Amino acid sequence: MRDAVYRFDSRIFLDSLFIMMSLLIFAGLVSGLASPGFLSVNSQPAGMPVYVEGESVGITPLMRYQLEPGNYWVTVVSNDSLERLYQTVRTAAPGRRLAALWTLARIDAASARVEILPAMETKVEISARTMEQSARRAKWLFGGSVFGLFGLGAITGLVIGLAVN
Repeated sequence: MRDAVYRFDSRIFLDSLFIMMSLLIFAGLVSGLASPGFLSVNSQPAGMPVYVEGESVGITPLMRYQLEPGNYWVTVVSNDSLERLYQTVRTAAPGRRLAALWTLARIDAASARVEILPAMETKVEISARTMEQSARRAKWLFGGSVFGLFGLGAITGLVIGLAVN
């Protein structure tokens, strides 16, 4: 019985290596060429600025804005400058601060996390009614908190006053 002898042929090895590397590079290029997706944003009323990840991309109605697939924050805001609002919250008198907070509640209601899929359109609808409901809800929460603490303080004072007498 003869022993099998295998000889290393560098040409076959290099040819195989070249083919494997070429396939890997091609697969990487193809995966990097994913089809873009599209974002469409409508608002009531129309004409409001649209931001994607904090960058202005146009005004509503925004139709088929091209984006790479992935997750994004989309915000529709009124013409109030966010920087001006934050400055107001930090430095203004209490009444103006509260007004700025209500505006920020509206902006929060007009923000959405969306997923852009390859070759598909993602639609976002924002209404002024939704933004106003959010501001109204924030006012109720604030008022309930303040009056709840006031009420708790009054009851505690009453109990202490009755206990002392």
